[in-house]
Amino acid sequence: MKRIVSLALALLLVFSVAAVFAGGSKESTAAAAGSGPVSLSMYNYNDVTSASGKNFDVVLNAFEQKYPNIKFKIETLFNEPYHQKLQALAVSGDLPDVVYLWPGARTGYVTGRGLIGDLRPYLKGKEGDFMSMAVAPQGPNGEIYELPQQVTSTHVMYANDTLMKQLGLTFPKTYQELLDQGKKINDAGLIPIAMANKDGWQMQSCFLSTLAAREGGMDWFTKAVNQNGASWTDKPFVDALQVIDTLNKDKMFAPGINQMDYNQGTELFSNGKAVYYIDGGWKVQDLIKLLSADQQKTTSLHTFPDIAGQQGKSDTTSAVPGTGYGMSAKLTGAKAQAAWDWIWFYSGPEGSAIHLKQGFIPAYKLDVSKFDLEPLNVKLVKFLSSRDMTYVLDNKLGAQSMANVLQPDIQKMMFGQLTPSQVAKDLQDFIAKNGNK
Repeated sequence: MKRIVSLALALLLVFSVAAVFAGGSKESTAAAAGSGPVSLSMYNYNDVTSASGKNFDVVLNAFEQKYPNIKFKIETLFNEPYHQKLQALAVSGDLPDVVYLWPGARTGYVTGRGLIGDLRPYLKGKEGDFMSMAVAPQGPNGEIYELPQQVTSTHVMYANDTLMKQLGLTFPKTYQELLDQGKKINDAGLIPIAMANKDGWQMQSCFLSTLAAREGGMDWFTKAVNQNGASWTDKPFVDALQVIDTLNKDKMFAPGINQMDYNQGTELFSNGKAVYYIDGGWKVQDLIKLLSADQQKTTSLHTFPDIAGQQGKSDTTSAVPGTGYGMSAKLTGAKAQAAWDWIWFYSGPEGSAIHLKQGFIPAYKLDVSKFDLEPLNVKLVKFLSSRDMTYVLDNKLGAQSMANVLQPDIQKMMFGQLTPSQVAKDLQDFIAKNGNK
């Protein structure tokens, strides 16, 4: 994938906040004008214990002040329980009015059924206000089903520079160098790489996606995703799985990684018990809450080091247009307009300003120099603007192949029950039989 230089340019474009908000006047204010109360149901994805959970509350409160006539009845779930219920709702065809969605295959079981409305008529004329990746087509005919709040990297290798200095280490340039550091880190009573994988998606989304692109290069990765001239049983994918298997066997991960709840990996790193930490760029916001300004300055952001024989580019990271809200295709009239008012508020200029003040880097073009950002957020902007970006597996492959095949198989591999070749074969066999489901 081409280097996304536009991300850096977008973040550095100068828009006055007043002008940005004036641009938002294009939206309809029918609901706010007192046309009568509008009640909407919302199915929301949120970790209420995280920084992003608190950010949602701030945005919702601001929206309710602007649109007092729009009332939400919100149901919130997180991780796989969210998707399990959404799949059931998709089968029944009875969706809530507003739904939290992914731009690709992760929620393709909903968008692919024609249950979500196309936002293009509402967005028309405002596409240029967003980074290009955020408004890329999401449907077969160019549909946009959800308006991303951000463009996000799903792979960052965080490093505790203070611990590295104490141990006489520098960030490894190669995979072998990283493995060689493992014994010294373990002997010091520390964890080489903090990561949690109880839910399964973390290893796939935050690590394997990047490894696959590194091992095979983007040409091979694209062919494998499209099942056109490449297969998941090819050597690059098996080698990518082998990296995870070797790291696990060499005790590079935290003990009990596959029983560890998601935020436990964050806690191990923030408490100074791990030298490295692999997760998504969004975790910067939780780390900001846990680390002092001085600790943030001694926390660096990297990608996984080079692997001998890799065909892909160094410093490649997996990235995806962010999640956001869409509306039920059944909505019409005042309810449809009210749903759009929320979607635009959340991902447009007003919500984006709130997101940025809370530390989230939005897809909407704001002048970040006008905001007082935490040190780690400054580092995240630099990280996002200087990396080649590749696919995220669960954004390109179907939810069933991820949740029912690849993710549990990776866990089985880490328990010693499957080999990397067997994991790759299971995925390829499922896709060959069932398609991209």
